Amino acid sequence: MKQGLFILVCGLLAAGLTGCDDSSERRARYAEKKPAPRPLERTFDPPKKVLPPSKPKKKAPVWMDYKGEDMRQLTELSGRKVLLVFYASWSRPAMDYVQAVKSYAESQDGKAFAVLIDADAYPDIARKYGLEAVPLTVLYLEGMKLKDMVGGITAPRLNELIEQTIRVQ
Repeated sequence: MKQGLFILVCGLLAAGLTGCDDSSERRARYAEKKPAPRPLERTFDPPKKVLPPSKPKKKAPVWMDYKGEDMRQLTELSGRKVLLVFYASWSRPAMDYVQAVKSYAESQDGKAFAVLIDADAYPDIARKYGLEAVPLTVLYLEGMKLKDMVGGITAPRLNELIEQTIRVQ
């Protein structure tokens, strides 16, 4: 019985192996030279990004007309020199000085801020600062009052006075 089973298994194996011998076919298949695969081709060009023209950066304002804001909040601007400028619209020297202050503030690249106060429109604030003549400029730095300047001067002279005052303090 054992011998018969052994012969049967050997016969099945031999029959299976003789019909499955495809090694010559396999060798022939791999011996063929196949062309290398082509790289992927782009069939379309993506649209080019069209950026809108860059908007110029808005600079922080360097001067403002006073409209009843909190004076303490205005004078305590961090990192900036603050000029309170009292003027009267009927005074030609005062109006010329206001233009000089504006040009000074614009030339400082955000390091100075001017608050223009019409003394006739806000007499209570003018009294608080002891206004006797226009134009009057009060210089603040980091919330500290440094100097009062009465009278109009040019923008370069204003810059000199302010820098001299800050160096002394």
